[in-house]
Amino acid sequence: MNKCNNNSFSVSVEMLVAHKRAVEMYLRDQGTHDELLDRFSNQLNLLAIYDPTERISIEVVSRNIEMFASWLKEPNLGLKIAPYSTREQRRLAFFYSNDVSLLDYFRILVRYICISSEVMRFEISVDESEICLEMIPNSPTTVSIHQTEGFFASICDAVKQAHGVVPEVIEFTHINPTENLSLYQSILGVIPKFQQTTNRMFFRNLSRDTLLSERKPSVRSLQLIQSMEAVKRLEVETESWNERCRFLLRILMYYGEPSKIILAELLAVTPRTLQRHLDKEGQSFRYLLSDLRKELAAEYLKNSKCTCEDVAFLLGYKDVGQFYRVFRTWYSKSPGQFRADSG
Repeated sequence: MNKCNNNSFSVSVEMLVAHKRAVEMYLRDQGTHDELLDRFSNQLNLLAIYDPTERISIEVVSRNIEMFASWLKEPNLGLKIAPYSTREQRRLAFFYSNDVSLLDYFRILVRYICISSEVMRFEISVDESEICLEMIPNSPTTVSIHQTEGFFASICDAVKQAHGVVPEVIEFTHINPTENLSLYQSILGVIPKFQQTTNRMFFRNLSRDTLLSERKPSVRSLQLIQSMEAVKRLEVETESWNERCRFLLRILMYYGEPSKIILAELLAVTPRTLQRHLDKEGQSFRYLLSDLRKELAAEYLKNSKCTCEDVAFLLGYKDVGQFYRVFRTWYSKSPGQFRADSG
């Protein structure tokens, strides 16, 4: 049994299960699933077994992928199974219908991916004409071609489903493992450039959206969120500042750790004025955010479809470990224990 330690980059078990199902669906579509299981039944014992209660070290994951790809003699295994895997992950399916700008769609999508898997981290840059996603391996000597191409294919599939667009350019640092360039065209929407200095993809910035800060919604999304809040106020007619803040904070958590400055901007007041309104209602920004997270954490965990990675993402945490530590201060038990007791 292989468990990841605190000093190791890891992958969520949910993502591994999605990959496993993706491989099975891919092989069944090829008509070779049962035949290959028979042929490789002995070799399958060499694969590392994972504990479904643990996150798994990326070294173990990479080794399993490389072994399986070599058995299949499949140089593009990651590329081929990625679309299957993407649609197996419930939270990613949410992004297919998420009505946010393309720029913020990328930011939210890669934030979730990085919580589920620490194989890669992403840097997003934007100008008037294009949006660039650069993918940087956390452990360059460990990450395989299959993982790199798989991540790119997953993102391309999700973006095409949600926004109907494909990248203009894709660059890979590795050499082309196959002569089948049409495969890349069909899955990624474009034939990549190989042996480049970085792994990155470029999309057209059709809406000319701009990014103001790392944790702040883009200009276009800020306008959309303000419109949503205005419509809600008209529907409710009278609403406290506490309720208005809770509504907006729930949205801002998608972008990571919310700040009072951004919240005040959405409410068209200064941070000091916002705090004055909250003081009158016996609230503070810090308590309000913590209380909302505590309430939502319990709500999400009672929903059996939400994994701990899902909950960490929905509450704006940067990783699952941070969520676990805070959750124990709230309920004096782990999220898993809480869910078992609530069931």
